[in-house]
Amino acid sequence: MRKSTQDVIGVGPRLVLGIIEGLGHEGEVIQCEDAVKVPGTLKGFEVLFVSGMSPDIESAIRVIDHWRGGPSVAGGPMYVDYEVLLSRGFDYVVMGEAETSLPLFLKVLERQINESEALGLAWIDRSGLRLNRKFGWASPDELWRFTPSIKAVKSYPHWRAARVYVEVVRGCSNFFRPTLALKDGRKCIFCDICRSGSLEERVKCPIDIPPGCGYCSVPNLFGPARSRPREQIVSEVKELVRLGVRRIVLSAPDFLDYGRDYLVYPKPLTDPREPPPNLLEIEKLLSELGSIPEVQSGDVAVMIENIKPNLVNHQVAETLGRYLAGTPVHIGLETGDPAHHVALGRPSTVPEVIQAVKLLRMHGLIPYIYVIHGLPGETNETIERTMKAIRDAWKAGAEKITLYRFTPLKGTAFEGFTPPPPAVRSRARPLYFLVKELNTNSKRRLEGSVIRCVVAGKDRMDRTICYSFPHGPVIKILNSEVAKEGEILKVRIERTISERVVNGKVVSS
Repeated sequence: MRKSTQDVIGVGPRLVLGIIEGLGHEGEVIQCEDAVKVPGTLKGFEVLFVSGMSPDIESAIRVIDHWRGGPSVAGGPMYVDYEVLLSRGFDYVVMGEAETSLPLFLKVLERQINESEALGLAWIDRSGLRLNRKFGWASPDELWRFTPSIKAVKSYPHWRAARVYVEVVRGCSNFFRPTLALKDGRKCIFCDICRSGSLEERVKCPIDIPPGCGYCSVPNLFGPARSRPREQIVSEVKELVRLGVRRIVLSAPDFLDYGRDYLVYPKPLTDPREPPPNLLEIEKLLSELGSIPEVQSGDVAVMIENIKPNLVNHQVAETLGRYLAGTPVHIGLETGDPAHHVALGRPSTVPEVIQAVKLLRMHGLIPYIYVIHGLPGETNETIERTMKAIRDAWKAGAEKITLYRFTPLKGTAFEGFTPPPPAVRSRARPLYFLVKELNTNSKRRLEGSVIRCVVAGKDRMDRTICYSFPHGPVIKILNSEVAKEGEILKVRIERTISERVVNGKVVSS
């Protein structure tokens, strides 16, 4: 089960179902919204698994209120809040990476072993909270032995038009630590182990500051970057294309980590800056995907997700542009204040972000920028410098700015900090309106142009809704041509409704 984002089909629930099916069981993916709103949705099932991230906990708990069956199990990144999940009604929490924890838990359900023998499990019994921790991260052999369910894609609304995520890298190479003081008073002692120590030494901090950017849980929960075998990725993409999926995103905390771990194996890839990207492996992957007939013809789009700006150079940008021109790529700026940027634990510098935007745009990609407001260490001055950096990135070719509100996630260095108010009610108000203005102007530049889009379905007013192809604003179709979900249309953009939505008219299919 999952809580949905309208046009995204993530990796997690498909992987969980793939593990369950791979071990001889049957299951289905159901959206949390349906479980809560549609009576009888959960009838007939023996076990309830709910996968989500920490912000999804309340949605997960609402599902429990509608469950009348056997054991209820929580998992996914929200497992770090196991005490909350168990106290609010879940019977079990599966912890860590599903490939190692879930098979053991299924043996518990089959009564082959008892709970205390299942590593990576939390539960409550008569003696209270029980926790059987699993230390370390899955090896590549453990990690890639299961295949995400393909059929699960059809459980989602608008699946033919949605962005379907295919995992290519697990974990992240950024094992730098933030230098800001933490909520409990700990502060970096500048031993420099995480920045200049051996790859093995970087895993452990002498004062136990979690690795990575202070706001991000990926390195701590999912470990160093490990690349999925190319044959598995290509096979999964081909199956999704055969099913009728139109938009595929190669999912990774940093796509440029793909194959970098091969260059240091068997050591862990815990350096976000060295070695440089493994362009040989990247090109092999993109070339094979690009040779799929539907991708070659332009009927299916393949995109990447995120990249670290510090790994981008002319050769990297040229390679990506050769296969991915016209598709978006996300780059983390987070803060435009140079000192604040580094103090957060970022592996890059602000000038590297701007340079990456420039190079990627030069080679035909469409850079999107991430920014976070309310971070620890934020001041009026850091906001002003962030606004300047955003303007610089915009001039360099960024097309969209995504502004997030800081969330103090459990398991991160910034756990325990107070969540900030919404941007419009904080010192970030000018930043919010700058982002809104730039994003709206970006949509207005589309007015009068003809772009391709893929039909997603109808809205409540029976208007056809399309997603830009390969990616871009949501388009509400003004004329009444009948179109099937998944069909690709050519649409003239008529008017900008908001920074996310435009109106358009079909000119041909």
